[in-house]
Amino acid sequence: MAEARGYIEGYYGKLLTWDDRARLLKRMQRLGMTGYLYAPKEDALHRWQWRIPYNAEWTSRFAAFANAANAAHIDLVAGIAPGLDFDFASLGPDASKSDDAAGGDLALLLAKARHLLAAGATGITLLMDDIDADFATRCGAFTSEGVAHATLANRLATAVDAPVMLVPRIYADSLIQPDDLHSIGYLADVTAVLAPSVRLIYCGDDIVAQRPGRDAAGLLNPREVTVWDNFYANDYCPRRLFVGPWRARGHHQSLWLNPTGMIETDLLLLAIMEESRDADSDAARHAAWNRVMAAHDVPDAFRVVAGFFDAPYGFEPAFTLPDTTAALAALDQLLWRWKSPLQREWYPLLMGLKHDLAIGDNTLPLIRLQKTQLAPLSMRLDDASR
Repeated sequence: MAEARGYIEGYYGKLLTWDDRARLLKRMQRLGMTGYLYAPKEDALHRWQWRIPYNAEWTSRFAAFANAANAAHIDLVAGIAPGLDFDFASLGPDASKSDDAAGGDLALLLAKARHLLAAGATGITLLMDDIDADFATRCGAFTSEGVAHATLANRLATAVDAPVMLVPRIYADSLIQPDDLHSIGYLADVTAVLAPSVRLIYCGDDIVAQRPGRDAAGLLNPREVTVWDNFYANDYCPRRLFVGPWRARGHHQSLWLNPTGMIETDLLLLAIMEESRDADSDAARHAAWNRVMAAHDVPDAFRVVAGFFDAPYGFEPAFTLPDTTAALAALDQLLWRWKSPLQREWYPLLMGLKHDLAIGDNTLPLIRLQKTQLAPLSMRLDDASR
């Protein structure tokens, strides 16, 4: 698959509509982006019930989306995530027999991949991420999980004769557990077996990576890697929002962004990433961010509180935090005087910040604390104030 900048619909907690996806394609085309990975965790038939075929209505909508992607010169890659419970007894380490004669889970996986390709997908991504360490309960003849995952990806690529990418179970260095031998050897086994034609998708040193791309041990070199970038993702902390300048952490020609699943926000984030693509300094990235914010009619008041919505944990801040008085004045404008689709997406986060500032200053009355915060937090804060 050619080098690409892409969008990953791969988050928890949100599911875009087909109209949303069409809007993303138009924005991506204008920005010169070339890849869309359909892998939403909330599509039950993608992950939780992956064995169930898509029905005719869904397939028709997907095919229309694929046609639009093709017209926009964007590769639509369809994801299948069978890792939760795939039975490797259906695979077997012997690839001498035709996979078309296979039964069980392998046959179901191949049928699903072919269905998606027939509907217009240009490639398939096999996702084995975020699964339990229960491989031994369904390993079949395999003794190594890494070998099994790589073998499955190879067999899939051979059977469907289309580009295949693999998200391994260990998709960031931080997932390697020093006291877990299976974890330590997993990537080495994957890279030893995986066919050169199958591209790996990897985050980098962490799931939200400060050093994206290659693994620290060098096992992925010199293999081509697509970076799964979670810089703006907030499904692991949905009470937070990250919309600060995109941090270009090294040059990666093939980098796909997995953002928030809020359509207005994601349109803005794609623009920030692409506008910042060639920025080579913090000042240049900040200037790119300002241009995008202005183009999306974000009020100047947001710049006052931008430090609260800047970047995930561990990144150097791009903004200085304001004092509480200035922040509350800006929030007053953003909550009540700014009216737009983007503001409606951000309203819960802006209101949450207002509450947090009051909690931090110990000025939120007990009755408001009990009304606005969930019971565990309100009880803990009430106890702490006594």
